[in-house]
Amino acid sequence: MKTIFLGKNCIEVAKTDSTNSYLARLNSEKALFDGTVVVAWHQEQGRGQRGSSWESEPGKNLTLSIFLKPTFLKPEEQFMLSKAVALALIEFVASPLAPLSSRRGDGGEARIKWPNDIYIGNKKIAGILIENVLSGNSIAHSIVGIGININQVKFSADLPNPTSLKLETGKEFDLKECLAQLCSCIEKRYLQLRPHPPTPPSERFIRAGSPKREGGIDSDYLKNLYRFGELASYQYKGKTIKAKIFGITQVGKLLLETEKGESLECDFKEIMFL
Repeated sequence: MKTIFLGKNCIEVAKTDSTNSYLARLNSEKALFDGTVVVAWHQEQGRGQRGSSWESEPGKNLTLSIFLKPTFLKPEEQFMLSKAVALALIEFVASPLAPLSSRRGDGGEARIKWPNDIYIGNKKIAGILIENVLSGNSIAHSIVGIGININQVKFSADLPNPTSLKLETGKEFDLKECLAQLCSCIEKRYLQLRPHPPTPPSERFIRAGSPKREGGIDSDYLKNLYRFGELASYQYKGKTIKAKIFGITQVGKLLLETEKGESLECDFKEIMFL
């Protein structure tokens, strides 16, 4: 892999229950290197947000988990890691779609559905589940679970809106090449989160305009956010409303403005996209 550290220790397993669970068990047995990756070619009990499961046909998709030590992030900054990983997935998915998007003109660009599902148009192609362990005023370690539909073309009828790279492009993809590309995208965004050391006065003319620690992650996340600034329907506390997304709080809550001009700050379990 053409990375500095992420994926250099890559553990491949033929089959497991959940890569997040596998990695957590492994970490309880021995100290893991930062950037350790576990990839399963058959995941039997993949987990998603809201306690949902992640369906994946064996040998067709990427199901993996990454062990990270973002000790430079405070507990209230947990959502920055979620943003960075989501943006990395957008960049990974967008690359094979680029030759098609200009020709199709159907709104089929990759977008982040808050908080961190990846959509192409109105169809889901990937999901993220991050489990953080806190220690004092920092994050001791994080397990980042990722599922991306790559070559699967048939899905359960129970899934409302799935898609895959093969369905979108008509092409078959090499999963190991995809894994290497994905790790490179994630490492690049993850390194943007790290605090930069002060710039010596003699070098300031070279590094003038260098990004802050967020490195554009906040603005890039909003720019790639599904339905950002669009009037759409949501279920909020049991009621159907029409509102526009206008921002995200530091801790990751969704900010909505209703058609009546009311501002709402929504937690993950309070709002549902319709």
